[in-house]
Amino acid sequence: MDIFRKGLAIGILGFFMMDSGFGQSLPVRPSRCATGSVMEKYFQKYPREKIAFDKNQQDFQLRYEAARRAKKETPLQQRTQAIITIPVVVHIVMDNPALVSDDQVQSQIDVLNADYAGENADSVNIPEAFKPFFGKSSIRFCLAQRNPAGEPTTGITRKVSTTTSIPGDNDPIKYAAMGGVDGWDINKYLNIWVCKMTDNSDLGYSFMPGLPGLSSSDVGLVNAYHAFGTIGSAQSPFNKGRTATHEIGHFLNLWHIWGANECVESCADSDLVDDTPNQGKCNYGTPVFPLTDGCTPTAPGLMFMNFMDYVDDATMCMFTAGQADRMETALSTLSDRKQLVTSNGCVPPILYDRDIKAIGVDAPSNSVIYCSSNQITPQLRIRNLGALTLTTLTLNVKLDGNSPVTTNINLNLPPLGETTISGNPMAVSPGQHNITLFTTLPNGGADQQPANDTATALFSAIGEATDPLKQDFESMTFAGTGWGIGNTSDVIEFNPVRVTNAAHSGSASVKFDNYNFQLFGKYSMLVSPQLSIPLNADSVKITFWRAAAQYNRSHSDTLEVLISTDCGQTYSSVYKKGGADLKTRSDYYTSEFVPSADEWVADTADISNLVKGRFDKIVVQFRNINGYGNNIFLDDIRVYSRVLPAALKEKGLLISPNPTTGIIHIRHYPSTAGLRGIAIYSSTGQLVWKQDYRSGIAPDDIPVNLQRMASGIYIVHLVYTDNTISQKILKMN
Repeated sequence: MDIFRKGLAIGILGFFMMDSGFGQSLPVRPSRCATGSVMEKYFQKYPREKIAFDKNQQDFQLRYEAARRAKKETPLQQRTQAIITIPVVVHIVMDNPALVSDDQVQSQIDVLNADYAGENADSVNIPEAFKPFFGKSSIRFCLAQRNPAGEPTTGITRKVSTTTSIPGDNDPIKYAAMGGVDGWDINKYLNIWVCKMTDNSDLGYSFMPGLPGLSSSDVGLVNAYHAFGTIGSAQSPFNKGRTATHEIGHFLNLWHIWGANECVESCADSDLVDDTPNQGKCNYGTPVFPLTDGCTPTAPGLMFMNFMDYVDDATMCMFTAGQADRMETALSTLSDRKQLVTSNGCVPPILYDRDIKAIGVDAPSNSVIYCSSNQITPQLRIRNLGALTLTTLTLNVKLDGNSPVTTNINLNLPPLGETTISGNPMAVSPGQHNITLFTTLPNGGADQQPANDTATALFSAIGEATDPLKQDFESMTFAGTGWGIGNTSDVIEFNPVRVTNAAHSGSASVKFDNYNFQLFGKYSMLVSPQLSIPLNADSVKITFWRAAAQYNRSHSDTLEVLISTDCGQTYSSVYKKGGADLKTRSDYYTSEFVPSADEWVADTADISNLVKGRFDKIVVQFRNINGYGNNIFLDDIRVYSRVLPAALKEKGLLISPNPTTGIIHIRHYPSTAGLRGIAIYSSTGQLVWKQDYRSGIAPDDIPVNLQRMASGIYIVHLVYTDNTISQKILKMN
C-alpha cells in the first residue's frame, strides 16, 4: 500500500535525519515517556557515545532490513519462530512498597504477554485499514523463577525507601547506595523499577540499546507506580499496563512512532519502521479515527493507537509487524540484549527439602548505637528455600569470634516464606563488635545447602564516662574508649573515619565522607559514651571545631548534634546547620575537601536548660546527614558541666581565689550583659590590667593572670552600665 511514506530503502536516511531532533526546545506538554529527553541529555553529556550509538544503529538497521526482506520472501506457511521468553524482575522501591501487590505485578506481566503476542482483547479496536499491519511477535515475559544466585524467587523485590527516580544515568532508584535497589544481572533479567518519579508527569523511561559506555546498573526500565499494571495503585487513564509495553519497546530498540525527536513536529523524522505511517509528532488522550496531519494528510491517516505513541492506555492497542520484527532482530543481534534469549531465569531451580537462607542480621545493626549497660537481642532474617514447611530450627550466635550461643526455635514457615528469628538476650562490652548468626538443624536434619546459612554484621556499643569528656582523635584506637560509630545506609564504609590529613589541633580528626557516597538523606553518626554529670550543674555545654565545604547550591550536607537522656533510645536536637550555614570554606568546592588550618570554626551547643536539675546522664550524637555534597570534619570535642559557687549565685559577682598566688577569675551570674569594662590597680594607684567590653558582651568567666605582680593589695574596678563596683584582692607569693 502507498499510504505509508517509508520504505526500507530510505530507513537509513531517516535514521541519520533523526539526529536533528535532539537539542530542539520542547513544547510545554505532558511528558508520559522520558526516554527521548534521557537519550538527549546522555548524548550532551557524553558526545562520543552518540558517535558509537549512531554506528551501532546504522549496522543494526541493515540487519533489520535484511531480516524483514527475508521474512517477506518466505511463504507464510513456512515461517517458524520459536517463542522467546524474557525473565523479568520487578523492584518496587517506595515508602510503602506494599501499595503495589503481587497481583498487580502479575497483571502487568499478563498485559505484556498479550500485547507482544498480539492477543490483547482490545486489538478488535484496530481500524480496518491498519489490521493488515497488526504485528504478533514471538516475545513473551515471565516473572523470574530463580535469582542470580540460582535460588527460587517470586521475581519481585520490595524496598522501603523515599528515593524517587531521576531519569538518566546514575538514577538513584537503580542504586542501593542512593536508596534504590541494584539491578540483577542484565544478561539474564529485564529489570523493572516501580517507584515514584521526581517529575509526576513522567510515567517511565528506558535507555535504548547500543550505548557501549552505559553502566550495566542503568540498563532496564523505570515505571511510575500509578501507571503499572491494571489494578491496585494503577490510575486512569494509565491503568491498562501500556507504559511498560511502551518502554520495553524502547528497550528493544523501537523509537516513538513519529521518530526520535522529543515530540517536535517534523515530517523528516523517522521511526525506521516501514509499516507505520509518517507522523509529525506525538498524540495525547483519546483521538478519534481517522486522524490526519501534515505528514499524512489523507485517510486512514495516523496510527495513533500504536503502542509507541503517547495516547491514553485504553486507546493503545497494536504493534505493527515491522515493529515486531525490529524487536525480535534486536533480541537476536544486539550484544546488550541477545543474552536474554538464553537466560534460565524462567526455569525454577531444584528445591531441596531443607534449605534455609540467612538473608541478613536485623539486630544488632550498624544503624543503631547500643548502650553496653543494656542487653541486646540478636535477630536474623531467614528465608525458607526448602520444599518443606520449616517447623524447627537452631539459631547460633557468635560474638567477636567466641563460642556460639544456641537457641532452639519453633515456627511454621512455608516454602519461600521469610521471617525474623531471635536469639537469647546478651550483654556486650563497649566498643565495635562483629557478630555472626547462622542456622542449623532445620526440621531436625542437616541443611542441604549450608553455604547460605550465615550472616554477619558490625555494630557499636557505647560505654560510660565522667564529666568532663574530651575527644581529640589523637589515639590510634578509633572511635575512642566508649564511643560508637554507625550509619543508616547499607554501606559500612559510610561510617565516620579517623584521618590524619586534617586536624584543628594535633595530627588527627574525624571525617564524615559525603563526597564519595551518594546516599541522600542517610546519616552517619559519632556517638559519645554515656556521660555522668552533676544533677546540680548550673551549665552543660558541648563544644567542638568543624570544617566543611559545600559542593554547590543544590548539593549540600547537614551537621546535627543531638542529646539523649535514655542511653540512645530517643534523641533531641540541640544544634543543626547545613549548606551555606555549615561550610567553613567560602566558595563552592567540587574537588574532595580537605581543610587547611584556617578553615576550622568553633561551635558551641549550650544544653543547660534541657539538662540541669533534670538528668544526670547524657549521650551526645554528632549526626552527618548526606546530601552528596562534600566532606565534614570534626575535632577537639568537649562536653562539660559547671557547678557555680553558692556565693556567686547569691551575690551575682565572685572574684576568686582571694587571696591568690597568681590567676584570679572574675565571674558573673547569670550574665555579664551590663559589664562595660574592668580595670585593676595596685595599692599605689598604678593600672596593672584593663579590658574594655563596650563593643560586645563579656564572657561569664574572665581569667586574669597576676603571677608577675608583686605581693600586696590590688583594687578591681568593674564598670557597669548603671554603676561601678570596686573590690580588694590580696596577692601573695
